[in-house]
Amino acid sequence: MLDIGTYMCHLVVKINDVEVFSLNVDGQMSTEIPINMGILESGSQSVEVIGYPVKRKKELEKDSYIRYKVLKYDVSNNQFKLLETLENNYTPPIKTGIPIIAHKSIFEAEVPYKLEAWQNGINLNDANFDVKKLFVTEYTKIVDLINAGRYDEFIDIYKKREINNATSMYLDESDINNRMEKIIDDIKNGFKAMPLSDTVILDLSSEGKLGSLKRSDGYSALYLDNDESDEEIILQIAFYMPEENGELMVI
Repeated sequence: MLDIGTYMCHLVVKINDVEVFSLNVDGQMSTEIPINMGILESGSQSVEVIGYPVKRKKELEKDSYIRYKVLKYDVSNNQFKLLETLENNYTPPIKTGIPIIAHKSIFEAEVPYKLEAWQNGINLNDANFDVKKLFVTEYTKIVDLINAGRYDEFIDIYKKREINNATSMYLDESDINNRMEKIIDDIKNGFKAMPLSDTVILDLSSEGKLGSLKRSDGYSALYLDNDESDEEIILQIAFYMPEENGELMVI
């Protein structure tokens, strides 16, 4: 878990150069967030926190900051037993004219699993095809499936991400099904998948092996909107391309 506190910034948390959390904090926040979904196997891990200006602002506040520390728990008996608390880390002071704060550190993690994921993918920076165009096609396919009510086909795609998350968070099959059912229930209750805008941004991470599309505000380009309640559901999704078959895989 990451024990994190922040003031007046759009917070982004990356584990091993993969975004696991993003939130616009227009005020002050202190919380704990799980970070296992960015840990593929035991060993050295990197954690990076980044703070951008809050929405509709171009600069950070003079007192903007991010504080974080890694908490290690033993959950083998279905209870959270704190094993170790690593030292607090702080972003450096705000500098005039620099619209970003960041801090990166290394910690060791021991986990009882190994995920076969983007570490086996090609470097998309070196691809001999238009990566963004391919991603737009795949995202649009998912939007069309949702809006056409073809939920089984959507689940077949999105569930692959949930399975990896479940493995890293020690959840079982029923937890995965419940999470997927909740998404489908929301869709059926007035939510509509929104088409991609022309301004979507291709975001590559994990040394170019993992990619996603984002809106200009930094959030996922795949999201659902409810006109009546003015609510929004963001669906995080990313792709990698295994070296052996050349087909995009969801993560």
